[in-house]
Amino acid sequence: MVGNYVELLDKATENVQKRIAELDAPKGKIKGTDFEKIVYDALLSVGIESDRIFHSIQKFPDFIIEDNKIQIGVEVKKTDADKWDVPGGSVYESMRNRIEETFVLMGKFGGTPEARIRRYEECISDLEVTHSPRFHLKIDLPSGEDYLTKNGASDLLTLPKGKELNRRIRELLRTNKSTWYSEETVESFSELSKEEKQNFFVDGVVLFPEVTGGDYSKFAPWMIYKCLVWCSNVRDVFSAGGTKELKEFRISAVMGRILERADLIVDRIAEMTPQEIKRHWGFVGDEFPLEDRCAKWIELIEKKISVSDSLIQINKDNHRDIFKWKRTTKYKYVIKTEFIRTLQEKINDELNKRKAGRENHDSVSKS
Repeated sequence: MVGNYVELLDKATENVQKRIAELDAPKGKIKGTDFEKIVYDALLSVGIESDRIFHSIQKFPDFIIEDNKIQIGVEVKKTDADKWDVPGGSVYESMRNRIEETFVLMGKFGGTPEARIRRYEECISDLEVTHSPRFHLKIDLPSGEDYLTKNGASDLLTLPKGKELNRRIRELLRTNKSTWYSEETVESFSELSKEEKQNFFVDGVVLFPEVTGGDYSKFAPWMIYKCLVWCSNVRDVFSAGGTKELKEFRISAVMGRILERADLIVDRIAEMTPQEIKRHWGFVGDEFPLEDRCAKWIELIEKKISVSDSLIQINKDNHRDIFKWKRTTKYKYVIKTEFIRTLQEKINDELNKRKAGRENHDSVSKS
């Protein structure tokens, strides 16, 4: 049934193409409402009856074609530039209805006027946030290069509006992109799931090693402006839970959690883009082996992580036989050295597991 309308919509787009090629208006003088009228007339011209075409003002999509029990959507877009690139609709609106298929019919008035049509999801080039999360559309994207396919995010079109959709949006925004603060979707850190809280801890210590020294000046804005999450006490993301035991020492909560989550940290380091590495670590280049990335991260942690006076006092009180020095710097050195040594062991274990897994996979493939 939808297939029949694909052919009709292609013909309607050809009619739109002919109509805009004949227009005598100066460049940029065709209003969006005028272009919608051209599209509506083109739909009628290919035999779609007027009582089956419903025009939704300021709603998504612009036209809905009803045929018995199915609905076909047509989102009309216009650009005055000489490129097939326009802002899309809100994620909260897109495809949240009973429409079987939605198409984008775009008119390009820059350069030579043209019209094209394509399935909506195939045109989504990016996820952006202005006053709310929105898709960005490019109708000339190569096949398979749309945002949903590349990010495994087709569920954005089907999840109902609410906490689950907001969680998914936050997850996708935890990437190398710039966004604006959105009051509509911001959520309290305390309301997030245990898994999400853990993800923010891992992101924090990997992308912003300075948080291990109590410096949250870069992480806090990233968290709210990029990930749309507000935390009244950012320190709690890293330091909640009290001190941990490491052999004969007590280490800080952030140290203990880093060691406990070494596997997730290696995963996150492996996922980092070259742009993220340059931006967050100042490590310039294109591609880096995972082992080099992990070594660089440990170097940064060693430089940034701090040992507080209160942690030293805890160790003095609990281990008087070990901590016999007078100088505070000696205590800090011993605790930090033991932590870094253990961290290197944990990270190396994770790297060796991945190497063994690859070798097993290769041997099975060859056999």
